[in-house]
Amino acid sequence: MVVLAELSKVSRVLDVVLADADPDVVATAHAADIVEKAAEVVRKAQAVVLLFTKRAAESVRWRDEGHKSPASWLAETTKAPLGEAIAMVETAQALQDLPDTTDALRSGALSFAQAKYIAPAARTHPEAETELLRTAGEDSVKGLRDACTRVHAVKGSAHGEIAARNAVHAARYLRTWTEADGAFRLDAKLTCDAGAQVKSALQAEADAIFKAARLRPDTERESPDAYRADALVALVAGRPHGGAAPPAGAPAAPTATVHVRVDATALRRGHARLGEVCEIAGVGPVPVATVRRQLSDAAVKYFAVKGADVLSVCHVGRTIPAHVASALQERDPVCVVPGCSVATGLEAHHWEVDYADCRTTSLAALARICAFHHDLVTYGEYKLEGGPGKWGLRPPPDGDLWDSS
Repeated sequence: MVVLAELSKVSRVLDVVLADADPDVVATAHAADIVEKAAEVVRKAQAVVLLFTKRAAESVRWRDEGHKSPASWLAETTKAPLGEAIAMVETAQALQDLPDTTDALRSGALSFAQAKYIAPAARTHPEAETELLRTAGEDSVKGLRDACTRVHAVKGSAHGEIAARNAVHAARYLRTWTEADGAFRLDAKLTCDAGAQVKSALQAEADAIFKAARLRPDTERESPDAYRADALVALVAGRPHGGAAPPAGAPAAPTATVHVRVDATALRRGHARLGEVCEIAGVGPVPVATVRRQLSDAAVKYFAVKGADVLSVCHVGRTIPAHVASALQERDPVCVVPGCSVATGLEAHHWEVDYADCRTTSLAALARICAFHHDLVTYGEYKLEGGPGKWGLRPPPDGDLWDSS
């Protein structure tokens, strides 16, 4: 009851402040001071909501007032969107195992926007809590979010990384709808490696459209977002290159170049540990298995790092010599997996020893397989074995990780 009484006093004080508030009559520096102090009050008020939400959810108030869940009641009570209220409830539940994060909230050093990223990450990896709180104090909310995403990506094994990636793949979608003003909208959920290809291809085409527009003096400069929207339409409609034909005889450049940053030790081990990175620049973390797959035949630049040092850089789309590629195409005209006759879009696969381990590209080390079977090998832990003339695909011993739905 003491807490409730004190909060009531604070609310009455704020009522008086707001009733008399006239921003136009105060000096600009004084207005900045007021905003800073009000922001501190907001953080502490959010902390009170988070600290008491778990206990409030245990009451029957939300049910008595006709709500389907505590989050629905909280959304109406705080006048927040339901998604934000759900995050409040989840964060409040996680705080019981995070005393340092709770103390930071009590002191006003941490906002809800920061706590909602730290709580689930630190609950999964308690050893990361101190570092995440330090990041919250020194970096932006985006920087903190990226740090928490990296912590979430650590699964402790290659099997765990692949299973998490496959869960996202199974939940993938692309939805479209038309709004009341006639605007066409879309929303998509993809794995990070797929998203990186989409993002890079869109940017490459948007750059081409921008360059083409610059050649027309009567064309008004538009925003980068507008050019990316035009790029999406151009690529889907089959009208790339900014609407202009490529120069005669010019080789077809890859539409997507993906930049991967990976700890050298994680690449050798096969999975990342806490404090290591394996991520696509500007997109997010990916399983080490994804990087290993792309090392031999994708339009990828990868940077093997150790801390802040870059140990090696590889433009991996060029690792297969032309004479080896020709011999491989002649030997494997279709996917080598028995019973598969796919002949288009085949990918070169280091079937016996990963390129990350052998760093050599020879005909004997390679096999051409279709994208579907390459996915099974990479993300389903299937094993291509046998060699030329006696190929076989062995399923994983512990059950199929792959969900092709």
